[in-house]
Amino acid sequence: MTLHALPSALATLIASALLMACTAPPAPEQITALNQLITATDGAMLTLNELDRGRYGRADSLLQLHGEGFAQRFEDTLVRDEARALGLQWIALTHAESMGADHERVLGDLIASGERLRVLRNDLATGALNSVEGKVAIALEQKRHTEVINAVHAAMDNYRLLQQAWDRRDTVQVLLANTAMP
Repeated sequence: MTLHALPSALATLIASALLMACTAPPAPEQITALNQLITATDGAMLTLNELDRGRYGRADSLLQLHGEGFAQRFEDTLVRDEARALGLQWIALTHAESMGADHERVLGDLIASGERLRVLRNDLATGALNSVEGKVAIALEQKRHTEVINAVHAAMDNYRLLQQAWDRRDTVQVLLANTAMP
């Protein structure tokens, strides 16, 4: 560094320190709101990560294995209980692949949301955003959070549906093996 650059570098350093000192501290309720959103987002991500994502593929494989049997049985006249059991199984298994894709999409949304929330908290803490800008950004994140949590609930419902389909696979296999009586 040249001798002439030293005073301007020192002046820049002092000016930036003064500017940082003049920034208003973030509103504690905004940091609290962000911390709550981060905790809820992390919890939702942990919940979805605990679910066996291989279940979607196994359910789809089950459909491939028994697809022809379903087609044959649906051509026959079925009694109400058989029709219900086979219909529920068919519906669950035919949607397994898209349920798995939705699960992955929701996980991606949670990851992105967690990253955005942490950046926002940092921006508020460092004064990069003022209180009004923070309020608007937090409101937007709360709206997004509600949407992603609804998607988490839908993914969990889908997972339960596939669990039930997996649990009744033996019963359905017996029904698929039976042919309608003339």
